[in-house]
Amino acid sequence: MDTITHGIIGALIGKAFFAGELVTPSGLESPTNADRTAICAATLGAVFPDIDTFAGPLAHNSLAIMTWHRAITHSLILLPLWAIVLAGITRWLAARLRWPAPKLPLLFSIYAVALASHIFLDLITSFGTMVWSPLSHARLAWDWLFIVDLSLTSLALAPQLAAWSFQRPESARHRAAAWWIIFSAAAFALIPVTRTLNVPFSPFAAVGATLVFALFFLWPLRSAALPRRTTLNRVGFALIALYIACAGISHHIAFRRVADFARQSGITPQEIAALPLPPSPARWAGMIATPAILYRLELNPFSSAPVAMEYFPQAPPNRYIAAARELPDVRTFYWFARFPLVRYSESPDGDPVVLISSMSFYRGPSRRQDSTEPDMANFTFRIVFSPQARVLSHGWVRPE
Repeated sequence: MDTITHGIIGALIGKAFFAGELVTPSGLESPTNADRTAICAATLGAVFPDIDTFAGPLAHNSLAIMTWHRAITHSLILLPLWAIVLAGITRWLAARLRWPAPKLPLLFSIYAVALASHIFLDLITSFGTMVWSPLSHARLAWDWLFIVDLSLTSLALAPQLAAWSFQRPESARHRAAAWWIIFSAAAFALIPVTRTLNVPFSPFAAVGATLVFALFFLWPLRSAALPRRTTLNRVGFALIALYIACAGISHHIAFRRVADFARQSGITPQEIAALPLPPSPARWAGMIATPAILYRLELNPFSSAPVAMEYFPQAPPNRYIAAARELPDVRTFYWFARFPLVRYSESPDGDPVVLISSMSFYRGPSRRQDSTEPDMANFTFRIVFSPQARVLSHGWVRPE
């Protein structure tokens, strides 16, 4: 999951379960109460694991996104260590700033819950998370949600902004209406944006989003007693839990349909998966790998419409592909890629070129009409050889 969403959900957890309703006479929270420290801690704990994204650029390691990201900072084994360290730093910093802070055991609990939320949300994506690091570097992926899920982000953000809108009853209607208009306009603005990315997002989906936003921003205005911050954020948390549960059920149905397709088609898979696609849990990619061909399906688990299928033949073995497989970086790539696709071609200069794509992140064929390189995935590794099988260059293919 993206770091911004992690932070928003962390703040939601802090406001829903670790902060009360303490306010000043003006209706605004005091910036120096213990609740504010608890919310900041929950937010920080929820984004902390992604600190490992800085490791690659600092070490100039182009493969760090695979080898270092989602490793020890995303470890369930090391979670208690990170929680106690962060809690101790927070207590020290709060004392220096003269901010009241929760007791150390409560701060530890806040960080533990926030860190666990980050690990769980990454685990249910298809990127893979090394939750048992450093004892094991196996990448676990439940494949429930796409890495960026705007529906999840909206469900976490809307109740917090609604609670802020209702802090002052005299201006609640104007604030809530303004936020509802902003969220609704953003939903409709996504229609042309997603179209350019080949992601289906219809006007009907935008209308549905505006209705969900109305439940947070407009529906509570019908009552003279506006809901409390804790109540709104707990409702938001419950909806997120329901959304994730629905995604898990959708994944189960999609996986069964992919497995049934393979069986009915007489395909004996080496690897099989149902991977989430944006923008919703109703859109899935079925991946079926065999030694010679990689099949990719697109399906809606709740529709009886025929699945759309593409297939990609693996390049026949040759000396250059064999040499590429011996490179340390390529071995790392194969460890990461669940559905690798190997292509072989020659450059305009006649040099042999081996391309290996992780088809879990397929993004469609190259738009370049003269392209001989299948840079169809966000993770594609290219190795250029001399005719004598000497490596001339190797590295990532930059997405167009």
